[in-house]
Amino acid sequence: MRSTRNITKFAALVAGLGLILIPAASSQGGPQYPDKAGDSGAAADITGVTVAGDKGSGQMIFQIGVTNAEAANAVIELDIDSDVNPATGDASNNGADYIFQVHPSEHVYGFWHWNGSDWVNTAYGTVHVNASGNGVTISVNKSELGGVSEVNFAAYTFVHGGTDPSAFDSAPDDGAWNYFLDAGGPDIKGVMLQTTPTYGPKAGKPFVVTPIGLKLPPDGAIISVLPHPESYTCQATLKGRAVAGTGIGGCTLRIAKKKTRGKTLNVVVTVTYEGATKSVPFPFVVS
Repeated sequence: MRSTRNITKFAALVAGLGLILIPAASSQGGPQYPDKAGDSGAAADITGVTVAGDKGSGQMIFQIGVTNAEAANAVIELDIDSDVNPATGDASNNGADYIFQVHPSEHVYGFWHWNGSDWVNTAYGTVHVNASGNGVTISVNKSELGGVSEVNFAAYTFVHGGTDPSAFDSAPDDGAWNYFLDAGGPDIKGVMLQTTPTYGPKAGKPFVVTPIGLKLPPDGAIISVLPHPESYTCQATLKGRAVAGTGIGGCTLRIAKKKTRGKTLNVVVTVTYEGATKSVPFPFVVS
């Protein structure tokens, strides 16, 4: 069971951070990184997390949506794995290297760094925290996270001094989420495809390209599942000319029958997921 550490008073976010736009919702509606409701027992319930960042300054803002965040003894925790490696850092916290704990009803927070054997106080000159009944916002510069531009992170709620193990929420439910400043969301490493026909495009026949999974950095999840893109589109060329697409994302391609056998069909698949967009080229030889 989690416990609080020595924590200090916090002030509201400085006005200048309003220049960093925090996305209101993902393309599916709701928080950028959603969490299912009603799974926290007597603890405050996490509804999701939205993250914004500024590549120029390196500032990152984590907006944690929490139902009844200001309830007495409610604690909201943000764990950050700054090297995106669950095998390092605090093994009991999925490889976390930095931890925030916020006690909204008492207007206090703490910020610690894992030194290899224990949690110790760390620099907080760029840290700003704000809390309300709807959640907590934590802003920190990458300079106080080891200078990194990419992190894994997870949010938790629990009751300070509580003894009920079911009074707890974890978001995500397994593992951690990823945020990359350059992407404005997770660092999408690759895209897994399914094609129809499976052997590739055939002259005179439709060819369907469907993204079925995304490759993300390791997240420490007990059960590893490839996430599906929230949306996707296809752009294709054959012999230097655009190939018209229909269906979902324009990914059903009609291959001309004449003079296309042996030619390369170039398909660029663009996927979106949790605020990030990634375009990946795929070449196919027409049979």
